[in-house]
Amino acid sequence: MKNKPCFKLLFILVSGYLVLFFASCSNIQPKPSVIPEPVFAEMRPGTFTITSKTKIVTESDEVSLVELAGFLSERIELATGVSPEVITTGDSGMKNTILLITSADNPLLGAEGYELEVDKKSVRILANQSHGLFNGLQTLFQLMPAEIEKNIGFSKPVIPLPRCKITDYPRYSYRGLHLDVCRHMFPVGFIKKYIDLMAMHKMNSFHWHLTEDQGWRIEIKKYPLLTSVGAWRKSSPVGRNEGQDSIPYGGFYTQDEVRDIVEYARKRFITVIPEIELPGHAQAALASYPHLSCTGGPFEVWTWWGVSENIYCAGNEQVFEFLEGVLTEVMHLFPSPYIHIGGDEAPKTRWKACPKCQRRIRSEKLADEHQLQSYFVTRIEKFLNSQGRNIIGWDEILEGGLAPNATVMSWRGTQGGIETARLKHPVIMTPGSPCYFDHYQADPSLEPLAICCFNPLEKVYAFEPTPQELTPEEATYIIGAQGNLWTEYIKTPEHAEYMAYPRAIALAEVVWSPTDKRNYDDFLIRLESHKLRLDYRGVNYHGRKK
Repeated sequence: MKNKPCFKLLFILVSGYLVLFFASCSNIQPKPSVIPEPVFAEMRPGTFTITSKTKIVTESDEVSLVELAGFLSERIELATGVSPEVITTGDSGMKNTILLITSADNPLLGAEGYELEVDKKSVRILANQSHGLFNGLQTLFQLMPAEIEKNIGFSKPVIPLPRCKITDYPRYSYRGLHLDVCRHMFPVGFIKKYIDLMAMHKMNSFHWHLTEDQGWRIEIKKYPLLTSVGAWRKSSPVGRNEGQDSIPYGGFYTQDEVRDIVEYARKRFITVIPEIELPGHAQAALASYPHLSCTGGPFEVWTWWGVSENIYCAGNEQVFEFLEGVLTEVMHLFPSPYIHIGGDEAPKTRWKACPKCQRRIRSEKLADEHQLQSYFVTRIEKFLNSQGRNIIGWDEILEGGLAPNATVMSWRGTQGGIETARLKHPVIMTPGSPCYFDHYQADPSLEPLAICCFNPLEKVYAFEPTPQELTPEEATYIIGAQGNLWTEYIKTPEHAEYMAYPRAIALAEVVWSPTDKRNYDDFLIRLESHKLRLDYRGVNYHGRKK
């Protein structure tokens, strides 16, 4: 039985070689290793070659089109040393061109779908909107030799492309990846790389977890103590809270750095969704401003993993003034329609003993502390709604009553998502199994320390975001899924990549490709070829050959 995985890998490799052999014999191009798998792809004999004379043509001088043409030109220049000329309002009949068109009127494609056709004389990418064109470009790059990923990858300035026709669009509108920078922080350059890899696989939502018990990571000018105090802890746990390392740890992202990352993501059609935790996971904030607690402190930024019992005081009006001030600055930095407010793991111990919180329960005619949390979240939601934003919360926000316009991330399994869909609220499925990428992905005795559990690549690929228990109408409220990377045990960018990839690629196919197009063995064949692209990008993925 121990040799079974080896036989499976051998079968996959041999299958891939046979596909290439028979394709060459029949003069038909082999199926490209595009991930996620397109809705429809037809390979045709022959190639189109991008040369120094190839031009990029847009149908208009619209800013987004010109920006995309420049993005494509830059990628080709990095690979070949030659920058293709960009022609706006060009003739769609020109030869030796890559044509970008957004005048499609195809309801099937939606906002993110595209049609891509490569013939002997030109490349044509057609979409309803710019986002669709961008996704088409990601497929175009995967049709190119993998060497383009390493920059200046060819000895001569040409790039061959297989002739084909592809029609493609996503299954779900929300396709997310999360990163916790509170337990351990990561450089701006790494976050941009994280965003690039998301774009490569057509993910569109970056969930940035910015506040926690163990550190506050975003500059708020109105409340400077959040970063001068709240961003720094005296020590970090050793192992699973087995001791303390006595090494000061901390840092934060300035507002200029946040703007830079948000703009970088925007150019790649990725929405950055900030998470500002409330009412729990707040000890770093309370260390900065202890009067916002039930007890008055004093507090230190927490030096243990897990959940602190010190949370914002729900009976204190200054708490809501503080949070509205924080969220006002956050909204100025993040144009996202969503603001994530957490809402998870908020112990009620302090509230039960707090006279102010008990007074609030009585004055608002609430049944208990669970309804007090619902009051807290709903009040914050009303403020954000008044500013044109909506909230996302973890599935604990269902307890005590769901805020009127909330979207729920179901992480404690799928039951919270099922309940939310039946309440006709949007749901993002992110159950710990299989969507938590801080879990082990192989034999724990051979892996770096992880939080728990076994979550291999195959399990991620087999995930079905829409539960069978839902009716067709209820199923429409499942808007997508997300992979989460919590970083208690992840200290470096290299380790973060190791935990996220290739599992994030499997999830990308789950949320993009039609169910009937998904085949794990075929995915592994494409992934083997795709790994070379990751190698050239310097991604430290799990299973990478050293």
